[in-house]
Amino acid sequence: MFQFRSVLALPQAYELFHYLIGAPARSRALVESYIQSKPGDRILEIGCGPGSIVPYLPESEYVGFDASPTYIKRAQRRFPKLKFVCQRVSQYSLPQQSYFDVALALGIVHHLDDVEALQLFQIARDALKPGGKLVTMDGVWTKGQSAFTRYLLSRDRGQFVRSEEGYAQIAERVFDKVRSSIRHDLLRIPYTHIILECVR
Repeated sequence: MFQFRSVLALPQAYELFHYLIGAPARSRALVESYIQSKPGDRILEIGCGPGSIVPYLPESEYVGFDASPTYIKRAQRRFPKLKFVCQRVSQYSLPQQSYFDVALALGIVHHLDDVEALQLFQIARDALKPGGKLVTMDGVWTKGQSAFTRYLLSRDRGQFVRSEEGYAQIAERVFDKVRSSIRHDLLRIPYTHIILECVR
């Protein structure tokens, strides 16, 4: 399994794997039902990876950052007109506060311990305009999950998969308005996601 995780660190392998498990449909569902950004919005993506969500967003003023230089180089090649920065969440300094309409952290919070996760939510809140929204998406433990789903979650590269309450408790330390949605139907494989919508 370690070798499989290592392979997914390669952008092309990551993108192929996500295509095979149905991630494009998941991205469309996220944009249409939760992100709901408008053309011209200012969007900050925390943990942007190789920019996988970008093709599904309307034309925007977009900034993405990620700790992986390989992912950032791939994103820069794919989307040369957009801004991508290689930095870890705990090291990122906002160029401007209260600037963005939307912040995204898709598949990133479960890679962070509680301290860095809290930093992520704080960075997002500081980045957003009043009324702006952070959308996160991660794997989640729920009651009644199949053994296979729980196995897949346990083998995720992110080592901090939480319960719905675990994610919400961290978000609510920063945001007053937090709504969570549990989805079992976003991929071709049996997997459970939690989507948080946090409004400043």
